[in-house]
Amino acid sequence: MIDHEAQLKQYELLKKEFVRAKAYADEYLGGNPQAHAFRARIGKVAELLADFGQGRVLDIGCGPAIVGTIFRGKPIEYVGVDISEAMIGLGRESFGNLPRFAFSIQGIESLGFADASFDVVLCLGVLEYVVDERAAMREVTRVLKPGGVLIVTMINKESLYELWEGYVRGRLTNAMRRLGRLLGVHRDSRRGMKETAPERPITRVLRQKTLRKLLTSAGLCIERTIYYDFRIILPPMDSFFPRFSAFMSRNLESCCRNRLRFLGRGFLLKCRRNASAGDGVLRP
Repeated sequence: MIDHEAQLKQYELLKKEFVRAKAYADEYLGGNPQAHAFRARIGKVAELLADFGQGRVLDIGCGPAIVGTIFRGKPIEYVGVDISEAMIGLGRESFGNLPRFAFSIQGIESLGFADASFDVVLCLGVLEYVVDERAAMREVTRVLKPGGVLIVTMINKESLYELWEGYVRGRLTNAMRRLGRLLGVHRDSRRGMKETAPERPITRVLRQKTLRKLLTSAGLCIERTIYYDFRIILPPMDSFFPRFSAFMSRNLESCCRNRLRFLGRGFLLKCRRNASAGDGVLRP
């Protein structure tokens, strides 16, 4: 069963997190590593959908709808949904005058569309924020036509960047702080101050093995895996030299299919709904 209270709280936190829709959209245009990651992801989506010429696309968690640019001028109906009113407003501002583009405020766990409504469903940078992945996949599979395509992304926990960020950098920082306190050269800046850090949305990164199991149990067949965002300049150096870090990442994108693909900080899975999946998948 879905924990509706937890879901509503997560939605509220996400709305606060992504209220800066314009600034988020501008991140796609910069020369920093994050901008490169966004553009690389869109490029991989376009590659995976190169043979898709017409039909209906649902972009869940569409954000500022930058992905919609790859469908502009094609006989494709694009529907973007997001829980952030600010993001939907920006999407309408960018594409509102185009008859084949539509936007609405919706969450992935409860989509207001009929069964088998879409030929393609995009779920880019969304599952990390989902409270109940099984409920999300039930809805995704429900609205996807038999034989339809789902493209889902996830952060690669086994990448060098994520291993450094998650297991090395934090431990080094804490060790340096403890050493500083022992030597009397580090003062805790938080002492005597009230805790003011805002509550952030919950994020949960699924290992690829776990994600694959979730998708296949939902009646989806995984056809292709592509890695992207090859960051070898590790934190905090990537923030000190953002353009050089982005330059290195751009030149390493060709690694997305060779033996160094595991270095990609993110990956995409292209899946197809089994024609025989029916509506009996992932029952609560």
